[in-house]
Amino acid sequence: MHARILAPLFATLLLVTGCASPEGHTPADQRAYTLKVRDEALAELAVREPESQALIASAPGYVFMSGFSLHPGLMTLGNAYGVIQNNLTGKQTYVRLTRFAVGPGLAIKGYYGVVTIDTPEALEKLEQGTWYGVAFADASFKFGETGGSASAGDTSEISSNAWLWTHTGFSIEVAAGGGKLYLEDELN
Repeated sequence: MHARILAPLFATLLLVTGCASPEGHTPADQRAYTLKVRDEALAELAVREPESQALIASAPGYVFMSGFSLHPGLMTLGNAYGVIQNNLTGKQTYVRLTRFAVGPGLAIKGYYGVVTIDTPEALEKLEQGTWYGVAFADASFKFGETGGSASAGDTSEISSNAWLWTHTGFSIEVAAGGGKLYLEDELN
């Protein structure tokens, strides 16, 4: 009985974890692709929320993530890749993120997230990888130039500034759970 329940869960998790990976065959290609996607997302964010640029530049650092999320009813699974930018030293730390949360909703989406890091201590903790808790609400419909996205979440552990938006897909969801931010060893 448990195998019939767990097998689809693990198959879905494997699908989701494979959907959000930087393009490229070599670590150098994957780093370059991650930075290209980050720069495009930051340019989009500057248009959407002009005040974000000053907040990002004045913070000790920030995290950029590009991810994929699947929410088929009562649980949501997510996976993302990205980079932590240390504004104090210029160091870039390439990371992966996995997330599992429970709550009502439907979603199949690609998303971007940018979170400023408020203190050097929080920045150091993130640069080493960490477990985290998450709570969020999201409503989006975005395909090409059509649609939009509205999200809210709690990042109070590390930041007072966070921007999350769907770049492709749809969602209507509310969930809480947790996950892991971990170093992308091959890229660092």
